[in-house]
Amino acid sequence: MAIEVANAVFFYPDGTPVIDELSFRVPTGSVTALVGPNGVGKTTILNLIAGDLALAEGTIRSDTEVGYMRQNPGFDDQPDATVLDALALSLPASMKEVHTDLQGLYRSLADGEDVGTHLGDKLEMWQQLGGYKEEGAWDQITSAVLGQRLAEAGERLLRELSGGERKAIILRAYLLSSVPTLVLDEPDNFLDLFSKDWLEGELNRTSKTVLMVSHDRTLLSRAVDRMVVLERNGSWVHSGNYRTFRAARRAHVERLARNLSLWQREERRLYRDFRTWQVRAHSSEAAAQRARVADARWQRYRDAGPPELPPPEKEISPQFRGSRAGKEAIRIENFEVPNLILPFDLKVYHGDRVALLGENGVGKSSLFKLLIRNELNEGATIRYGPNAIVGYFSQENTLPDDSGDLLTILAREFPNDQVIRSTLGRYGLAHHDRHNYSQLSGGQKARVQLIFLERQEPNLLFLDEPTDNLDLESIEVIERVLVDLNATQLAITHDREFTRIFDRWIIFDKDGLVGEVLDRDLAIRIVSGRRFSLLDTEGVKLLTRI
Repeated sequence: MAIEVANAVFFYPDGTPVIDELSFRVPTGSVTALVGPNGVGKTTILNLIAGDLALAEGTIRSDTEVGYMRQNPGFDDQPDATVLDALALSLPASMKEVHTDLQGLYRSLADGEDVGTHLGDKLEMWQQLGGYKEEGAWDQITSAVLGQRLAEAGERLLRELSGGERKAIILRAYLLSSVPTLVLDEPDNFLDLFSKDWLEGELNRTSKTVLMVSHDRTLLSRAVDRMVVLERNGSWVHSGNYRTFRAARRAHVERLARNLSLWQREERRLYRDFRTWQVRAHSSEAAAQRARVADARWQRYRDAGPPELPPPEKEISPQFRGSRAGKEAIRIENFEVPNLILPFDLKVYHGDRVALLGENGVGKSSLFKLLIRNELNEGATIRYGPNAIVGYFSQENTLPDDSGDLLTILAREFPNDQVIRSTLGRYGLAHHDRHNYSQLSGGQKARVQLIFLERQEPNLLFLDEPTDNLDLESIEVIERVLVDLNATQLAITHDREFTRIFDRWIIFDKDGLVGEVLDRDLAIRIVSGRRFSLLDTEGVKLLTRI
C-alpha cells in the first residue's frame, strides 16, 4: 500500500471535530479519488497525509515520498514569484535545497560576486540527482502551456499568467516529476478543456500512485480506479469510478437505512421484553430477576448505539426565483476586451442558457467583469432587458464585504437571525455560522456566493466557473435549479458535463475572435484543441466584426 490511513482522528484547536476514526488505503499504482460534501474534511486529510497537520489519534503511513499539490500553491502574497518557482514545487525533497542554492548562486553571479567553486559543485550535484532531466520536463511544460521554452518563460511573473495557466504549469510539473506518490487537491480546477484532456490521459498512463480530490464528473468517470467517499456520518470505499458511483451510493444508503431499521426494531423488542417482565416483577423473585436481566440487556444494546445513519440525500436546497428580463435579455454591440477579445456583437434572449468556452487566458473572465461594471470601450453599447436584474457568480469566490463571521456577513443582506439560520441550513452551513469567511473551504465559499445570488432574485445571471468548487451532489442540484429557472444564463465553464444543460455555445479563440456553434459536441471538440483558430474551423458563425 502506498498510503494507509488507520483510525485517524483530527479536530481544530477549539475542539471542533473534523476527522473521526477514518481508515482507508490507497493501493500502489492506483488513481484514487477522495470525494464528499464541501467541508467534510477532504483537504484536511490531504494536509494530514502530507504532514502539514498532526493527527490527534491514529496513524498515517506511506511507503514512498509523497508530493503534495495544494489547491492554492501559496504564491498569492509573493508578487515576485516566477514560473520557475512554480515548477520547482514538484521537486523531490533531495533536490529542492540544491535548486534553491543554485538560484542564489546565479543571482550572486549576476550581481558580480565571486562564487568560487560553489557553482560548479552545486551543478555537479544537480546533475547527479537528475536535475537536468527535471529541467527537460519543465521545458516541455512551458512550451505546451505558454508557447515558450524554459529559458524564456522561467523568469516570467506568475501574477501575469491566468489562473488556468498557473494551475496547468504546476500540475504538469508534479505529474512529470520523479516523485512516485502524488496527493493532488482539485487538480482540474481552472484548467481549460485541452489541459483537462491532457490530465485525463496522463492519469491513465502514469505508473505513479495518485490520491486526488476532484469534483469533475468526466475526469472521475474516465481516469479513476476507485473512490474513497467521505460522508457526514462516516466513510466507505467504492471500487469503481463515477460511472457506477450513483448506483453504489444508492445501495450504500439503502443498506444503512435497512441496518438502522433493523436496529430500531430490535431495540423496541428488547424494551417491550423489559416492560413485560417489569410488570410481572412483583409476582415472584424469579420474575423480578428476569426483569433485571431484560433491563440490563436493553440498556447495553441502547448504549452500544445504532449503526450509521444514512447520509442526507442532498446537501443544499436552493430556492431561486426567476423572472423575465425582457424578450431580449442583453444585446452587446462592438464590445471588446483590450488586447484579448476583438470587437464582437451578441444578442441573448430571455431563457437562453449560453456557455462561454475557450482556452485559459483568452479574456472570458475579463469580459464578465467589464460587463458587470458596465465599462465600455469607445463605440460599444450594452442594452439590458427593461426588467433585468443582474446576478454575478465570481470564479474567485469573492464577496463585496467578507469581514466577520457568516452571521455578520449575511446580516448585511437578510432581515433577521431566523431567516439567516434557515438559509444557512438549506445550504449545509448551519454549523459554520460563527466561522469567518476565510476559514471556509472553496466549496463552502461557493455556497455562500449562491446564497447572495439567491437573495438578489436575478433574472440575468453571469456565472464564472460556478461548478469548480462545489461537491458532486451540489453540482447536480444546481444544474436542476438552472434548468428549471425562469432566467437567462451566461456561464463560463470548463466542466464538460455541465455544458450539457446549455442550448448555445459561444467560443473564444487565442486571436481574439468570437464565434457561435449550434452543436455541443462540435463545440467541445473545437475548444479541446490547443491554440485553435476560429478562422480555420468549420461549423462556426463568427460574431467578431471583421
